[in-house]
Amino acid sequence: MRDELREHKSSCRGKIELFHPANLQRKIDSYGYSFSMGKYGVFLLVAVAGAAGCGMLFGLHWYLILPVAVACAATLPFLILDGYKQMYEHKQFLDVSDYMEQMMYSFRLNQKILLSLKDTCTLFSEGRMHDVIGEAIRYIERGRYHHELYKEALEIIERAYPAKRLCSIHEYLRTVESNGGSCGEGIDLLLQDKAVWADNVMLLQEDKKAARMRAVFSLAVTMLLAVIFHMVYRSMPSQYTIVGHPVTQAVTALYLLANIAIFRKVNGQIAKSWIVPEDMEEEKIARYFQMVRNYDEKKEAKKSFVFAGISGGGAFLVFLLGRPLGASVLVIVGIILLNQHKIGYRIAYDKVVREINRVFPGWLMEMALLLQGNNVQVSIEKTIEHSPSVLKGELQELSDSLKKTPDALEPYLNFLGMFELSAILSSMKMLYAISESGNGDAQSQIRILVQRNSKMMDKAEKLSNERSLAGINGIFYLPQVTVSFQTIVNMVVFMMVFLGQMKL
Repeated sequence: MRDELREHKSSCRGKIELFHPANLQRKIDSYGYSFSMGKYGVFLLVAVAGAAGCGMLFGLHWYLILPVAVACAATLPFLILDGYKQMYEHKQFLDVSDYMEQMMYSFRLNQKILLSLKDTCTLFSEGRMHDVIGEAIRYIERGRYHHELYKEALEIIERAYPAKRLCSIHEYLRTVESNGGSCGEGIDLLLQDKAVWADNVMLLQEDKKAARMRAVFSLAVTMLLAVIFHMVYRSMPSQYTIVGHPVTQAVTALYLLANIAIFRKVNGQIAKSWIVPEDMEEEKIARYFQMVRNYDEKKEAKKSFVFAGISGGGAFLVFLLGRPLGASVLVIVGIILLNQHKIGYRIAYDKVVREINRVFPGWLMEMALLLQGNNVQVSIEKTIEHSPSVLKGELQELSDSLKKTPDALEPYLNFLGMFELSAILSSMKMLYAISESGNGDAQSQIRILVQRNSKMMDKAEKLSNERSLAGINGIFYLPQVTVSFQTIVNMVVFMMVFLGQMKL
């Protein structure tokens, strides 16, 4: 908790520091781009002038134009930084994608990490990737390490480019370097996985840009509608106009401030990291999983019956008081409460199944790599520590069961058995077959397993993309909400002014 609070304070302090142009310039310089104070001054002048122009267009008083102009000026550093960060993240993705591909091709030829690093370093003549690869090479050549030489050297690159697939590739290369053996099939598997990942990352960014354009278009259209409504109000006779009314002035200023916040939000969405997956709320998914796993329908039905009974009793009392409409509403609420346990379970179940479908192919990919040099039981045990939370408990139970009955099929069938997912059941049967077969048969069955997993991996990446797009797609509707709120308030004010004049 203290670490989170400290991190939050540091983040807030960093954002405040951006208001100083010199700090903004240093931040942009750290991304590898140049930004002049003269350019910042021009942007600031345009932003303030635009805010003042909008304020005058809506007939705002100067003391309400001022906060709108200040909000524009305060948002400007973040908008500028988001633009450069988007270019920086794109470069980071291209660098790590090229590095992974070249590293695997080089390792396939020589099966030596140091030689592969030197070969890959020639691909980057300058820049951050060139520097971190060089640092990793020097660490290996120096030969001084704490626990594991290659792990510590490659972590230099992983810290600079924290992509999950990069860590998986490095781990596989270290395993082959230590144990020897053929790596052709493992490299092919990793190259295939990397291609799926890279294609879907590019697709996600294109979708984000399209969603941003839709949100900006929605913002522009709703602003135009607001201007048209304002012109209608200004064209009315002076006794009916509401342009100068305090409520209209306040709600218009709030409307402009909300639009500035929406524009800042939509730009921030496209400036997120391309190589680090967004937080998928693993703790919430873990709670949903426990809810599904420990679900007792009879117990939950009793709770629902109590809640529905309270609502039904309230409906009866309201009906006796002569409020049939209120009683009808309470009856409907009671029906919903009577089935709330089923509704809650279904929501949790669907979320867990979706998450399992998203993360299981990644786990199976890790298993396929580990199976190149380990048996099934050892491979399962090695995946537990870094597995997604929704799989961790089930994997631990599977591992414990296999230690007791290593030759039994039931532990494999019981893995996530409550969800009855055919793809998972088929994969677990295949793992059982691999564990029971000899080395020759095992390798051919692993190839079949990988082929089956390829489509699952592509589907899982698309599911991840859908979750990442949910936020920016939702922003599309916000301008419609803000303009509707402003219009409704202005219409209420107009009706009040009109009725007031009628009484006179």
